[in-house]
Amino acid sequence: MNTLIHSWPDRQALNICRPWNLIAFGVALCVFSSTLFAQEKPANTVRDRLWTWAVDASYDWPAHEAGATPQKNRMTPVEGAFYLGTPNVMFIQYNGVPVAPFQQYYTPFKSLKQVYWTLSNNGNQIHELGPEQEHVYELATDNPNITGLFLDDFLIGPLPEKVDSQWLSNNSPTFPVTLEVQFTQAVLADSLWLTQSDWAAGGYRTAKFAIDVSADGATWQAVATGELPDDGGASKTIHFPQKSLSRVRIRVLSSHDSEAPLGCGLKSLALFHQDQPHALADVKFVTNSEYLGHEAAKLIHSKFTKEQPAKQFQSQVSPSNLAKAKQRMQRIDGRTLDLAVVVYTNQIDPGIVPILQDVDVVLLWTWKASDLKHLEANFRRLQNILPDKRVVLGCYLWDFSNAQVIPLDVMQKQCELGLSWLKAGEIEGMIFCCNNIMDKDLKAVEWTRQWITRVGHESLIPIKKTP
Repeated sequence: MNTLIHSWPDRQALNICRPWNLIAFGVALCVFSSTLFAQEKPANTVRDRLWTWAVDASYDWPAHEAGATPQKNRMTPVEGAFYLGTPNVMFIQYNGVPVAPFQQYYTPFKSLKQVYWTLSNNGNQIHELGPEQEHVYELATDNPNITGLFLDDFLIGPLPEKVDSQWLSNNSPTFPVTLEVQFTQAVLADSLWLTQSDWAAGGYRTAKFAIDVSADGATWQAVATGELPDDGGASKTIHFPQKSLSRVRIRVLSSHDSEAPLGCGLKSLALFHQDQPHALADVKFVTNSEYLGHEAAKLIHSKFTKEQPAKQFQSQVSPSNLAKAKQRMQRIDGRTLDLAVVVYTNQIDPGIVPILQDVDVVLLWTWKASDLKHLEANFRRLQNILPDKRVVLGCYLWDFSNAQVIPLDVMQKQCELGLSWLKAGEIEGMIFCCNNIMDKDLKAVEWTRQWITRVGHESLIPIKKTP
């Protein structure tokens, strides 16, 4: 059996394999394609800039196996686009499906306005692009509606630092969590520098805190309060009247975490007198909560830097190998294809800039639904470090990080922000993930369908692509 047939498994739920339904579906799709997906239509409406993120229908997310979603997926990529109301698809070749050559599998994709096709099937692995990509280039040559190729989960990182100086509390500690810095003798001090925790998976983010000092370790004086930004590795300097002290106590009063681990932590700290940091070599750190492997004693390795250093990243494909692929993409039937990669909001850092040199389009995703409260700030950070990159905003229809539904107010927020950026010309499009959860009776899917129907006809300024 060919891969196209394998992508249409067990369609009792749609009854689409009955001859009369196949005819009806074909007629409907042709009519729909001639209006919604017509390639000659100017790409100047909201609907024209919307995409469905898609995988083969045979792949169902583990959420179904865990019982988080009620039904197994039946919806193919093109059916998903048809159902949601988007004329464009970004398709991932996932777990080796489909198998090259792709020409027959691609047949229904010809009804779409634009397609981005996955450049490589080796997600999350370091590899080299080579002869196997010729199948992708041939597919793009044969199908002018393929306008770009992309790499999912392209960036690997941020990578762990060589010397870990990070203190993390236990999960769900009782607040306040205290961290005491004990000097062997009295020192003069007038400011304290704190750096937010930077756990790779997020979380352990210190929110509000209070600073106390003591000369003898028995009598304490409160000198300052504050709040650290909910941004991994962000620093803050807290000034207070000059004191002679032998102890500094940080009382963490709350956490930014809205879901597990519901903890707190610090990546580094430094105590200053007249802008000169005190040495920490003989300092003792005492806390009432610490996670195994991330004890407070690790803060002895803290390094003070006025500017937050760039984080370290790797990529699935080396920049030089990617540059060769980009050159090959400029020889596709007289066309130049877009090269796009996925970037998650927790990867927005100056360290990614050199890796993305040859990338045309950033596909920006927020993995955790709880982090969508920072979407606007994260988007501005991306603009600051990659001002010349075109951006397409990714919108999840399901919280894959926690295998649960996305609240409708959160879904609305990301859609409305995306719409405002589309109208302002700050982003080029929006992607909705994905076809294999669209037939599971999820409220976020139905809300998004209605939203697209409501705003899809609105006009946008034309896209201006830089050469």
